[in-house]
Amino acid sequence: MTRHVAWDIETCPRPYEELSEAHRERHRTQCEYEMDDGMEEPTEEVKSRVGSLHPMLGWICCISAVAGDLADGHREPYSWGAASPEEEAPILENFWEDIQQLSNHAGQVQWSTCNGKRFDVPFLSARSVRHGIAPTNDRILNTHKYRTDKHLDLANVWDAPWYSLEDLCDHLDVESPKDGFDGSDVAPAIENGNSEKVRRYCERDAAATFQCAQAVQ
Repeated sequence: MTRHVAWDIETCPRPYEELSEAHRERHRTQCEYEMDDGMEEPTEEVKSRVGSLHPMLGWICCISAVAGDLADGHREPYSWGAASPEEEAPILENFWEDIQQLSNHAGQVQWSTCNGKRFDVPFLSARSVRHGIAPTNDRILNTHKYRTDKHLDLANVWDAPWYSLEDLCDHLDVESPKDGFDGSDVAPAIENGNSEKVRRYCERDAAATFQCAQAVQ
């Protein structure tokens, strides 16, 4: 029997003063692209969003996963969390070690994400390489757009204009994971020492992803 694991990551911007000059230039360029018409300087929200969405400008503060059988449901979520950029490397090491053990014991695993092939996988891979950490499972890293046996990306289920996990939950009558908290709230929560709130949010996203996979498989 194939085990199914849904997963999600949360990201934060790296401190600007720690960026190289090349990455500062990339940050400035991306901010200009994100600025609204008439905006003379990027807001802190724009700066944070730009840093959080690029693996050379940001870091991973949480990874959450839920495993189970699509016919029966999932178990409790499990998370790897970091409260600061210095804790990123240890959680990535632990994540890949745990993924290897899961693969050894569970056999074939079908991974699922929402927009993971365009965001989560490249971000996870780039940050792992940055720390010299070798991925231990190539199925989770599969980014072939329409291949679903290794990695089901719910953002590719329908060849339609881009839709978010929240859109998909609404469409499939799955309870929204947002609960008044979304991706823009992650960096402020980490900065304020509330990594537990980020963990709970990431776990809700992973669980909702699993439930959406149940609905479309």
